[in-house]
Amino acid sequence: MSQAPFSVLLVDDDPDVKNVFELVMSHHQLPLTVMTDAESALDYLRDHEPDVIVLDIFLPDLDGYQTLNQIRKQALAPSSCVVATTAYYTNDTEQDVYQRGFDGYLPKPLDTNKLVDYLTQITKR
Repeated sequence: MSQAPFSVLLVDDDPDVKNVFELVMSHHQLPLTVMTDAESALDYLRDHEPDVIVLDIFLPDLDGYQTLNQIRKQALAPSSCVVATTAYYTNDTEQDVYQRGFDGYLPKPLDTNKLVDYLTQITKR
């Protein structure tokens, strides 16, 4: 099944998540940019607008919620879909990320078989 091409910015400091994304996106020939902290991502977004931003909730500088607030406040990447991801979640996490303004939610560990399909659906919303 061929996917329509879309670009992804991954903001995550976990090298294992980075590796998973690199393998999956490469396999599907989808452009991927990886940032390991929020400040670098915000700088990147001043000049680039990926189709999807996958943003870890627990980052070393600003957390994912603060980063999303900065993206919205500074009107960075206004057409990008922003998806929260975290390995630390409760039954309320999914509802919480949507209430805080995220467009999607990916719990870790990531399901590599469904990752591209999920991101494709997010870009169509």
